Amino acid sequence: MPILEGGQILAKSLKLEGVEYLFTLCGGTIESIYDGCLREDIKIIDARVDQTATMMADAYARVTGKAGVSAVTRGPGHANMIYGLAAAYMAGSPLFALSGNSDADQLDMGGTQEFNQIGLVKPITKWARLVMQTERLPEFVAGGFRKLWAGRPGPTHLSVPYDILYDKIDDANLNYPKPSEYRSTARICGDPELIDRALRLLSKAKNPVIIAGGLIHWHGATEPLLNFVEATSIPFFSKESDVNAVNHAHPLYFGKATTRFAGAAKELRNADAVLALGVTYDATIGYGGPPLFDTGAKFIDVDISADEMGKNRSFEVGIVGDMKSVLTEMTKSVDKYDLHKPSDWIERLNLARGELLHRTSAAENSDAVPVHPLRICKEVRELFGDDATISVDGGDTVLFSLMAFNHYHPAHFLSTGPIGGIGQGVPFSLAGKLARPDKPSVLITGDGAFGYGIIEYDIALKHGLPIITIVFSDQAWGIVRHPQIERYGVERAVATDLRSVSYERVAEALDCHGELVTTPGEIRPALKRAADAGVPAVINVPTMFTSADAFYPQ
Repeated sequence: MPILEGGQILAKSLKLEGVEYLFTLCGGTIESIYDGCLREDIKIIDARVDQTATMMADAYARVTGKAGVSAVTRGPGHANMIYGLAAAYMAGSPLFALSGNSDADQLDMGGTQEFNQIGLVKPITKWARLVMQTERLPEFVAGGFRKLWAGRPGPTHLSVPYDILYDKIDDANLNYPKPSEYRSTARICGDPELIDRALRLLSKAKNPVIIAGGLIHWHGATEPLLNFVEATSIPFFSKESDVNAVNHAHPLYFGKATTRFAGAAKELRNADAVLALGVTYDATIGYGGPPLFDTGAKFIDVDISADEMGKNRSFEVGIVGDMKSVLTEMTKSVDKYDLHKPSDWIERLNLARGELLHRTSAAENSDAVPVHPLRICKEVRELFGDDATISVDGGDTVLFSLMAFNHYHPAHFLSTGPIGGIGQGVPFSLAGKLARPDKPSVLITGDGAFGYGIIEYDIALKHGLPIITIVFSDQAWGIVRHPQIERYGVERAVATDLRSVSYERVAEALDCHGELVTTPGEIRPALKRAADAGVPAVINVPTMFTSADAFYPQ
């Protein structure tokens, strides 16, 4: 058997997990991992910023449903990737994040770039470990993957000292755990008695509704969800901040469950029974209470983790189980109950949805210059249909995008998630193209947010990822500047303005395609040229300075 370095052993363990890509920014402490990846035919996608590598791994996981893997060097590399790790933690993404570290035999001595890396990431991971023996690398990789998939998915972290990665040992002396031998694929079925109670409650409701959380995606339960909807005719929403729970348009899908927009969601306050599938009751869903939901509504909670249930909102029925199994069992039992009742509930939801579409249609069809953000969203939506991977980034830009795509259901829609930050757009778009190479990957971003990722266009070209970015250039950190002006006046609005930048020329300087578009009629032809360019493209559009608040419910 060969003598292998620690990094080669680690890569061999990753290969057993089915890992195809390693997202990384280079550093002297992790070169051994690269060599191992080359030996194992794991493709290396390098970034220009550490957090980009982590965010790409996160987005790759969201799109594919597989674990994403990132690696950065010790010290500053580890510190720089924290934002990406925190975003993955709050979104519940199965990310395995690797970092180099100082030599194991010199820890706590003030070694090169040494600080408590595990202490830094422990609060934002499900599992974080420092491996101290080279022969235990396979065990620790298996432990990280076991934990990231257990219960609710989420990121795990392994920190590997420099000498552990470069130490050489006989491969014959190692035990490589196989996923099938240490990670069960068994599904947790719901209690039949509780399932009957849930269906009985839904059958008595006049205005029942379903809220689908991100666990629908991670448990592969989209089709069982749609089967249950078809069998019951119960309307459904998805949780705004979660990864997509639906993958195509459905007449009974009414968009995101949020108070942000005056769409069908405003009718949720009239729901008397709510089937909540893997929903955490955080701020993005009003903690499960008013004004989004009535205090008298009866909730049926279904979750893989009992410790998440009943938090912020009490339930009438609580079912522990995975989404696919529970929904399948519920669908089998639907015929026992009268769930198809004459009701004006669907009509009311359709009417409310139509009100939002009417409210936004004027802006979507506006020929104003500077261009209205919703007009840009409409052009993207109509040109690319539901084939594209759509990523959105920014403040007001994201809010306008959520409005425009609320009644439109692309198979893959990547937003910032519960962390509510900016800067994920370009990494997400790159990962979207990598995961779905035969589909367009389009980024809708504000000019402030785009500043985080401009240099990654160099990486996009290097790795042959022809993403399309359309920049809303209103020369402001709009979501902050609007309320700042309202509170203090325009003369005291500071640190929220931006210069007019020729982002299309920046793209050209990086050997990519760039265009400046100034009128609405130019948008779609420019998007078509960008799609045909065969290289990464940036379309810069001066947009009017307007707030998404104007479209909120009053």
